[in-house]
Amino acid sequence: MNSWLPDYARPLILRFWEICLLRKGPADIPYSPPLLVLLLVTGYFLDNLRINLLLPEITAFQLAGILLVHTLFMVLITAGLLFLFGYGARIVQTLTAFTGTGIILSVLILPFDYITSLNPEKFTMVALIVMAVQIWSLVIAGHILSHALSVHRLTGVIIAIGYLILGLAAFEYLLPVTD
Repeated sequence: MNSWLPDYARPLILRFWEICLLRKGPADIPYSPPLLVLLLVTGYFLDNLRINLLLPEITAFQLAGILLVHTLFMVLITAGLLFLFGYGARIVQTLTAFTGTGIILSVLILPFDYITSLNPEKFTMVALIVMAVQIWSLVIAGHILSHALSVHRLTGVIIAIGYLILGLAAFEYLLPVTD
């Protein structure tokens, strides 16, 4: 099959997609620290592009700080939770699942970010699509956490919502809204 995508990448992307569809869990992702690093770097550049589209007034220094804090926050909170629940060995696969599914969702939402950047004041169907993807993202995070922590899916979603609230607070701290 002729494709721009290398043969070795297809099964991995399919696994991430199946996690997005709540069919697979982080245990279905290979344990590979180099893969995690590659995905973190890819996610960094994709997030950089998305934030530049949505917040063009942000400085490169602020952007780097936000992305660094976001990444450290994800790593530290996830590792802390896994150690707290006694599943420290699951850190790499869980972070890889978070990062890989995040990249898939970012790629899906990127065209809508671009449309929003063209006319940010107008509330359209695009805003509803973006909101739906954000809710889907929370469900996926809850799904990943429920598998990684061996808890009920609802508990995983509640933890994911707590993670989101803490992340938004950190974002507000780094980039406060000024009137």
